[in-house]
Amino acid sequence: MNRDALRRALENADLTAYQAKAYLTLIDNGRLSAVDVAEKATIPTSQIYKTLRSLEGMGFIEIIEQDTLHAEPRDLTAVQSQLRKRGALLSDAADELEERWTRPTANEHRVSVVKHAETVIERVRDRLSEVAVSAELSVTMEQLITLGPDLMAAAERGVVVHVSVYDDDDVTQRCRDADLLDSPIEIRVASIPGPFLAILDRRSTYFTPNDRADETYGVLIEDEILSFINHWYFRTCLWDVSPTVDAVPSGRMTYLSLEEFLRDIGPLYHQGATISVTIVGCTGKSDRTNTVHGEISGLFYPGVLEGIESPSLGQLSTFSTVFIDTDETRYSVGSWGAVFEDIEALTIRIDDIVFPSQPSTDGTERSEIAGTRADDS
Repeated sequence: MNRDALRRALENADLTAYQAKAYLTLIDNGRLSAVDVAEKATIPTSQIYKTLRSLEGMGFIEIIEQDTLHAEPRDLTAVQSQLRKRGALLSDAADELEERWTRPTANEHRVSVVKHAETVIERVRDRLSEVAVSAELSVTMEQLITLGPDLMAAAERGVVVHVSVYDDDDVTQRCRDADLLDSPIEIRVASIPGPFLAILDRRSTYFTPNDRADETYGVLIEDEILSFINHWYFRTCLWDVSPTVDAVPSGRMTYLSLEEFLRDIGPLYHQGATISVTIVGCTGKSDRTNTVHGEISGLFYPGVLEGIESPSLGQLSTFSTVFIDTDETRYSVGSWGAVFEDIEALTIRIDDIVFPSQPSTDGTERSEIAGTRADDS
C-alpha cells in the first residue's frame, strides 16, 4: 500500500486530511518539531498546533514541551483498533503502519517534558533492555511489579540493580510473591513516599512526581551531570537511610557508589583486613570500560589522617580515592566524574576479606561478606 492509499485509509477512519498527513509524517520520521511537521506534511503553520493537539487527544501522538513544541507517535494500539473496525482496507492500513512505525530512539535533546507519566514508565522499560552497567530506581510497589521482569532480565545479564520501594503494608510478602527476593536485585524500603525515579548507566534519568502532585508530567533527561545530581538524591534520601527487604541477594556484594563502599569497608581495612575487589570503571576521558582485579592498598578521604574509619556521606562528597594493587600495577580509583584518578569506578564488587590474625588451613581465616553488609561482618 502506497502512502496516498494509507492517507486515504486514515481519512476514512475519521481523521481529517491535516491529521492524517501529520500523523503519517510522524510515523515516518519519529519525533519532530511542530514547524518541521508542518513543512514535511505541507500543512499551514496556522493549523499545525491545533492538528497536533487533536491527535494527542485521540491518543495517537505525544506532545513534548521543549523550547519549541515537539511531537512523536505513541503506541499503535489506539489507531490500529480504530482502523480495524473499518474493514479489510483499513486493516491493511493498520498493518502497513506497524511496518512503517518504529519507536523513536533517544534524541539529541538533553531534557524533555512529556504530559503522561506512563510515557516515562514505557521509556524506562524499553531502556532497561539496553542498560549495560547499573540501574537505580525509586518506585511504588505497583511500579516495581510492572517493571519486575525487565529488571530481573537486566540483573541476570550482570547489570547491578538497586531499587528503593516506597513503604507498603506488606512489601516483603509482595516482593516474595513476585519472585523478586530470589533475584540478584537489591531492594530497600523507603519510609517517605517520593517520585518515580530511574537512573540508568549514569547517563539517563527518568522522573515523574508522586500521586500528590498537582499535575502529572514526566521528565526525560539524557545528561550525565543532571543524572549525577539525581544519583546523590537517590543515595542520600532513598538508599543509604533505608533498610533492606528481607535479605541482601545472594552472591558477592556489589556497590554502585564508591562513597558507600568506603563507609562500609573503611573500618575493616583499618583493622588490618586484606580486601580483594573487582572494579569496573572508565579509564581516562573515554567511555571505554575496564575491569580490574586486586587488593585494596590505601584509602584517602576527609578525616582519614585523623583516624576516622567510617566517614559520612557528606564528608565523602568532597573527595575520596581508593588505591588498588593488581599483579601488574597500582591504580587510583575515584568516584563518579573522577578527574585525577586512573579509573572512574562504575561498580565495585567485594570478592574476599581476609583477617590475618586468625588461622585457617592456609594460615589465614577467610571471612567473605557476600550477602551481608560489611559492617555486620
